[in-house]
Formats: sequence, C-alpha cells, structure tokens
Amino acid sequence: MGQGEAAPVILWFRRDLRLDDHAALTAAVATGRPVIALFVHDETVEALGAAAKWRLGQGLAVLAGSLAAAGSRLILRRGPALAVLRAIIAETGAVAVCWSRVHDPEGIARDRAVKAALVAAGVAAQSHAGALLFEPWTVATGAGRPYAVYTPYWRAVRG
Repeated sequence: MGQGEAAPVILWFRRDLRLDDHAALTAAVATGRPVIALFVHDETVEALGAAAKWRLGQGLAVLAGSLAAAGSRLILRRGPALAVLRAIIAETGAVAVCWSRVHDPEGIARDRAVKAALVAAGVAAQSHAGALLFEPWTVATGAGRPYAVYTPYWRAVRG
C-alpha cells in the first residue's frame, strides 16, 4: 500500500455471487475505502458434488465479469478461509472484512471462528444479511421462540 492510499476492505464472497442487493458489498463500499473482492475455494467448496462445482464455476465467471464491468476484479484463492483471509490482509493491509451470513451449522461455526480471530488481530469483521428474506432471529412467536409451523410464520412475515 503506497503512501496516501486508504487501507482496503475485503469483501468475502461465498454463496452470494452477485453485485445487486448485497448488504455486505453495500457496507464495504460505504467505508469509502478500496474494496477487494475475494472468493475462497475452501473445504466447503471441496465438499460439493460435480454439478454444484460446475454451477459455482459458472457463477464465479459471471461475478468476475460483473466486477470487471464495474472496474474491479475478483481475487480467487484456495485454502482454509481464515488462512487465506490472513494472507490477503497481510498482503494488502486490509483493515476490515465484510461477508454475507450463512445459516448452516458448519458455516456458522466457521464464521464465528473467523470473526473472533480477525477481531483479535485488530481487523474489523462484519457479517451481513445475505440470501434470506428474514434472518432467523428476527421472526419469532409471541413467546419469543422460532415458529414450528409454516402458516403462522407466513402470516407473521406478511405483516
């Protein structure tokens, strides 16, 4: 990073391979800092089947094209997410990482570990709403518990 350049923010793409309606991208851009678009080919990608890997490749190609049209580029790295993020932070001097939340148990555990490690290293770590219309904790029964039956849930979210 040259003198006078603002330290960048990393936007960690995962399942949300788009530029529109992307809360983490909006937050990264709102910092006013350069944004590094990153996709990590980690163990979650390795676990995918052949068809899912093909779709992912197609989605990454479209995302890379969208970023190029916007004057940016997609950085692709392979390895454990935290190790890759640490390496990119060391290479670029990034001061923050933004990403969209996932809601599967393994993803939640990974994200918590990544966030804790980044914060401990003095790097801001922000997760944002991603693929869901409503985050799970934002819709609850009158007793404060998650809905167990779809129809009452649907009525609650419709307003």
